[in-house]
Amino acid sequence: MNDDYDTQYAQAAAVAEEPPPRPAFVKRLWMVFVQPGDLFGQLALNPAWYPMAAFVAIVAALSMWFLPAEAFEAVMQARIPPAQAAEMPDIPANVIRLTTVGGIAVVTFLFPLVLSLITYVIFVFIRGDEATFKQHLCVMSHVGVITAVGSLFMMPLRMRSLDIEQILSVGTFFPFLPDGFLLNMLTGIDLFALWGCVVAGLGLSVISRKSWGSTASILVALLVVVAIIRAFFIG
Repeated sequence: MNDDYDTQYAQAAAVAEEPPPRPAFVKRLWMVFVQPGDLFGQLALNPAWYPMAAFVAIVAALSMWFLPAEAFEAVMQARIPPAQAAEMPDIPANVIRLTTVGGIAVVTFLFPLVLSLITYVIFVFIRGDEATFKQHLCVMSHVGVITAVGSLFMMPLRMRSLDIEQILSVGTFFPFLPDGFLLNMLTGIDLFALWGCVVAGLGLSVISRKSWGSTASILVALLVVVAIIRAFFIG
């Protein structure tokens, strides 16, 4: 009798501890844009990151793969000093495109891991939030959908300009500014990345029950700091 009771108790405890179901994968794609608070509230108890991170990496890679091969060759030539370029073997443009797109896929997939490590240190170790690393990784992986859409949006513009690094930035709206540090800094702030910071701030605030405004402000400040550092090197 006691054995039957213990078995029933163990089964009931297992059911009680089973995490709630996640929204379907496709549903999560549009919830990032229209219902991010509800999405991260549902994912808080059952976080997932790998499928979404892989999807974002594939989309980012495909958005670059369909660009003309000449665009990748132009970027490579611009980065190699003329003295070294004369000594280098002639590499086919398609090979350059293949290796570049492959690198973009790998970096895009690993980026949520690096970003989550940074946010985990800032918000959990320093600020004292109650959240797991997997929850942070879940938020960052899903926010990557925004930057993936940004890559698709920029694809026709990059095809026209043959500039694979072209972005829609804050600096796009200030063409009247003279060349210099300020314009370089504003040009380094990608609008889709800025959007992603705001949504990531919402996601992290939901899982940790902290203020959305302060969390998003810290992430936006990090983005601005990166743009400032980039502007210094360009200048």
